[in-house]
Amino acid sequence: PTSNQQPASSQPHVVNLACRKRLNEMGKMGFQGVVSRAIDARGLLDCAALTPLHHPSSELIVNNNANDDNCVLMPWVGFGTYRLGKRQSRTATLEALKSGYLQIDTAFIYGGQTTELEVGKALQDALQMGVIQSREDVFITTKQWREYHGYDASMKCLELSLERLGVDYVDMWMMHWPGPCFESRDKRQTVSSENAATEDDPWLHAKEGMGVNEIAAVRADTWRAMEDAYRRGKTRSIAVSNFTIKHLETLKETATLWPPAVNQIESHPYYPQNDLIDYCQKEGIVVQAYAALGGQDGTKAKWKALGGKLLESAPVLEASERLHKTPAQILLRWSLQRNCAIVPKTCDPDRMKENSDIFDFELSEEEMKAIANLSEGVGDGEGRLCWRTEKLRMLDIIP
Repeated sequence: PTSNQQPASSQPHVVNLACRKRLNEMGKMGFQGVVSRAIDARGLLDCAALTPLHHPSSELIVNNNANDDNCVLMPWVGFGTYRLGKRQSRTATLEALKSGYLQIDTAFIYGGQTTELEVGKALQDALQMGVIQSREDVFITTKQWREYHGYDASMKCLELSLERLGVDYVDMWMMHWPGPCFESRDKRQTVSSENAATEDDPWLHAKEGMGVNEIAAVRADTWRAMEDAYRRGKTRSIAVSNFTIKHLETLKETATLWPPAVNQIESHPYYPQNDLIDYCQKEGIVVQAYAALGGQDGTKAKWKALGGKLLESAPVLEASERLHKTPAQILLRWSLQRNCAIVPKTCDPDRMKENSDIFDFELSEEEMKAIANLSEGVGDGEGRLCWRTEKLRMLDIIP
């Protein structure tokens, strides 16, 4: 913290009475040994020790403030809603809830700002049908969009999200993107970034006030709004997405609540992000991997350059044959054994069940290494498959 700023409030993963009650319930489900190893002598929970090896009801404790009376439990496996069509956003979400998913991951911008509304309808459908008994049965994550960076704009963004979802609060609110909003992709548009020197400058059309020298301060204002939303009960936890170590370190300088509950990042064998995951785990930040199967943004040329699709790679297929599990289950399990939560997406009810049926087997150390070795020879950042049309997709160029 700077000299004129109060130190950030610590948000350790405290096992208080509410947490202990839940952990006791978890123990009765069959993995008491895992839980007991996770509690250290001070009564704090070591998230890395609470590994989801043996039971589908396993949950992570995230973003619990030392002064709070409750802990926040997030399922290891959530249901993703990225790039679902308008109708599918409602029908697939409802089907996921029927299949036993207890976390729904969405965002303000998904589906051209239509997905949240359809997810909200699915929640109402589930309540009316008795699929869930109450709003509290489902862990809802949504994300603030970069167009709404800044304090007042972020608060407006959250209110719009809550209205669309039809809820009074969300369980997790994430800052979706560390970079700026753009005024226009049209190169005829007036340059709004004072630092944009050429037509090729990726900051060329950054929205006014979100230039290369301003974006870090704008992010800090966005986080301040998120802290206040947390204190007002509009969200049970606050988190970030697509943040690098640099972004986290910069945010930490001005934060009054630290750490973020989660950093949701692209992570798979071609783009494992080992250093970032190590940093997050040391900071007490839970990593949630999106595109754990490789995502939907990779082109045929990109997959070919990397050596083929992950689902068809030799080490994945070999583990699949040995364990009698599908290649998708192997890749999702690989992420879990790296202590990364996951949010796979599908519209197929059978695959929904398949994607969550990953708690009754374990990859060997040799299999984990063989899959990890798929990134060997892949250049720095070359394994990234998502955000391929984003000029600032290589996040290290965002201050």
